[in-house]
Amino acid sequence: MKIICIGDSLTNGNIGYTYRNYLNEKYETINKGIDGDTTEGVAFRLKRCLSDKRYQDINTYILFVGINDLIFSFSGFSSFDEEIYKKSQKDFKNLYESMLIDLKNNDKKVITVGLPYVEFPDFNQNLIVSRNDIIKNSANAFGFSYIDIYYLQKEEAKKGTKLTLDGVHFAEISAKLLADSIIEKL
Repeated sequence: MKIICIGDSLTNGNIGYTYRNYLNEKYETINKGIDGDTTEGVAFRLKRCLSDKRYQDINTYILFVGINDLIFSFSGFSSFDEEIYKKSQKDFKNLYESMLIDLKNNDKKVITVGLPYVEFPDFNQNLIVSRNDIIKNSANAFGFSYIDIYYLQKEEAKKGTKLTLDGVHFAEISAKLLADSIIEKL
């Protein structure tokens, strides 16, 4: 079985570990991850993948994107602006759902992955939780699978496990947690 894995550096795997390494033991993955990419970039690439004749016979997609949107937009704010955040949430929801519509219209099986746990000091984890609610609710509305990697990582963090190499990019344990969950969904 071939699977298109589309997302950012957590999918690409140039920095840290990627879940794809552990999927490749059972499945053939096509890497469509780009370091530093945002939801907007992934949405653009997804349209290209869906129209590319080379990928027409691939029915399964893993969609793992969105953490860079938060890190780039909100980590540098000295004061949190609620109005900017609300607009950001609405824009994210609309864009994310447009990707799910494209996948649904092309009869694809989709596994969506929520945003990961971030190990930056003072990072507002509630930003991740609220984005994950959008991803989960959108996935459910379209009949797609959802994996809450944030929750899985948070449970490991309670044990004192180091989850990332640099605050975001996966340590091996995080990549394995995600891969195991994906395999269960497949």
